[in-house]
Amino acid sequence: MRGLAIVTDSYAVYYFSATGNSFLVASSLTQRLGVPEPISIPGTLILDDPYEAARTATKVGFVFPVHRATVPEMVSGFITQMPARSDCYYFAISTHSWFGCNEFWDIDEILNAKGAALNFASSIRMTGSLGVVPPSEYRINKRIAQIQPQLDEIAEEISNSQERYFRPAIKSLNEIVRRFTIFRRQRIKFHIDEQCKQCGICAQVCPARNIELLNTGIDVAEDNRAPVRSDKCQACYACLHWCPINAISTSYQLHNRYHNPQVTPDQLNQVPFVSSESDIEKEEDALIA
Repeated sequence: MRGLAIVTDSYAVYYFSATGNSFLVASSLTQRLGVPEPISIPGTLILDDPYEAARTATKVGFVFPVHRATVPEMVSGFITQMPARSDCYYFAISTHSWFGCNEFWDIDEILNAKGAALNFASSIRMTGSLGVVPPSEYRINKRIAQIQPQLDEIAEEISNSQERYFRPAIKSLNEIVRRFTIFRRQRIKFHIDEQCKQCGICAQVCPARNIELLNTGIDVAEDNRAPVRSDKCQACYACLHWCPINAISTSYQLHNRYHNPQVTPDQLNQVPFVSSESDIEKEEDALIA
C-alpha cells in the first residue's frame, strides 16, 4: 500500500506596528497557529534579504494598522518588492480604531501584478489613538479580551486555507489619500519640550529609523535637546505615543497619546535572526544609531 504524503504548511507572518496593537495581534495569531514568531517589517529592512522567510513559506501573512484609509506606506513598499508566487496562500489582518477602507484591495492589486492574489483578509477593531478622550487601561484591556474569539476564528480559517473575501473598496479615495499623505508628511512638525530626558525610546520605536539623539550627555543645551528627524517619517506617531513623559507633540492635534499596555517598545521593530556577517554589521550599526 502506497503511503500518503503529509504536507506541512510553513509560515512567514510580517507585521508593522506603531502603537503595539498590530504586534499584539500578530503575536497572538502566530501563537494560535503554532508557528514562528512574527517578523517586523522595519526590522527586516536592514538585512541583505528581507524576504528570506517568504521565499520558502507556503503561507505568508501581513498584520498592520490602517493608516489614512489604506496600508502604511512601508508595508505597501515591502509587499511591492517582495517576490510573490501563485502557489502561495497570502493573508492580511488590519487593525483599526474606527474603520478600514482600501487596505485589502490595495494589497490584492500589488499581488495581482505579480501573478498572485490575497486569499484571506480580516480586520480587527481595537482601542486606539483616535478620539476625543484618551482611553483608560481598563477599556483597552477589555477590548483586547473581546477580540480573542475573533482571533481564534481567524487562526482556524487560515490554518484550513479558507478563502475570505474583503469589503468593497472606495477606489476614488486612493488618489485623495496619496495626496493627503504627501501633504501631511511635508508639513508635519514635531516639537520636543524641555521635559525631554533623551531616553531614546522615540528612536527605538520609530519604524523608519528616522530619529537620532543629538546629545546624550547630562548637560543638554536647549537647542540640542530634541532628536533629529530626517525625511523618512511614516507619520505613524509612534514617537509621540511611546514618549514616557509626553515631551513630544505635533502640529496636528488629531491623536490621543496611546500605546498598547500589553506591549513593550523593544517588541516593535525587532531585527530577525541574522545569518551573515554583513547583516550582523548592519544590525550593530542600527543599534548604535
